[in-house]
Amino acid sequence: MKAALALILLVGGGFAYFQPMRWLIESWMVNPYYKHGFIVALASAALAGYKIVNSKPTEDKTRQWIYYLAAGVVVYLIGWAIGLNYLITVPVFFLLLSVAYLFENRVPAHSLRFPLLFPILAIPIPFLPELTAFLQFAMAGLSTGILQIFGYEIVAEGALIHLPNATFLIAEPSSGIQSLIALLTLMIPVVYFSKTTPRKKIVLYLLIIPVAMLGNLLRIVTLFLVGYYYGEATAADFWHDRGNILFFTSTITFLLLLGYLIIYGFKSPNAKRA
Repeated sequence: MKAALALILLVGGGFAYFQPMRWLIESWMVNPYYKHGFIVALASAALAGYKIVNSKPTEDKTRQWIYYLAAGVVVYLIGWAIGLNYLITVPVFFLLLSVAYLFENRVPAHSLRFPLLFPILAIPIPFLPELTAFLQFAMAGLSTGILQIFGYEIVAEGALIHLPNATFLIAEPSSGIQSLIALLTLMIPVVYFSKTTPRKKIVLYLLIIPVAMLGNLLRIVTLFLVGYYYGEATAADFWHDRGNILFFTSTITFLLLLGYLIIYGFKSPNAKRA
C-alpha cells in the first residue's frame, strides 16, 4: 500500500515539477550566484545516503508525510497562482521528504529532514535583481558615510563613488549578495550540526546575514582607502581580488569564532564542571 502510494506521489510529482526542476537546473548553469547548486545537491545526496546507512529507522506514528505533502501542495498552489518559480520549486523537496516518511520503518526519515531540505538554499530567491540593486546603493551610501565621518573627500552618486584621484562603481558583485548566499550555504550546516541548544542555534542563524554584510562593507571601505592613498589602478588591479579572498575567509573565521564563544563562552568545550 505504501509502495503504491509512494509511486503515485513520485509519478505525479514528476509531471508537476518537471518544469520547475528544469528551471532550477538551468539556473544552476547560468546564474553566477547559484552555480554551487550542483555541489549542494551532491552533498545533500551524499549526506542522505550516509543517514540511511548509519541511522536507525523508526515507525511513523504521527503520519508526518501527510503534513509535508499538504504543506508542499499549498506552497505550490500559491507559487503557481502568483507565478513565482521559487515557491513552485520548493515543494519538490517537501515531496521527497513526504515519501521518505512513508517508509520511516525502513529509512530514518527524521534524520533525512536536513539533507532533503538543504537544497532549498540553492533555489534562486525571488526579486534577486531588485535586492542586488538595493544592496549596491546601500553599500555605496554606508561606505562613503563611514569615510566622510573620518574626514575623507568622497562623494556617492548612486552606485558611483568619486574620490579626489579615483572613481569606483559598486557593481553587482560588490553588492555582497554573492558572498551572502555562499556564507548561508556554508554556515547553516555548520550551525545545524553544532552540539548546542536550539536557542543558541537560532542566534547563530540570525547572525550570519549581518556579519556577512558587515564583512562586505569593510571590504569596500578598504578598497576605497587603497584607491585614496595608492590610486585607482592599484585598488582595482592589486587589492580588489585579494581583498575579496581575504575578507571572505575572515568573515568565515569570525563567524566560527563567534559561534564558539556563543556556545562555549571562554571555557574549553572539554572542561568539566566543578
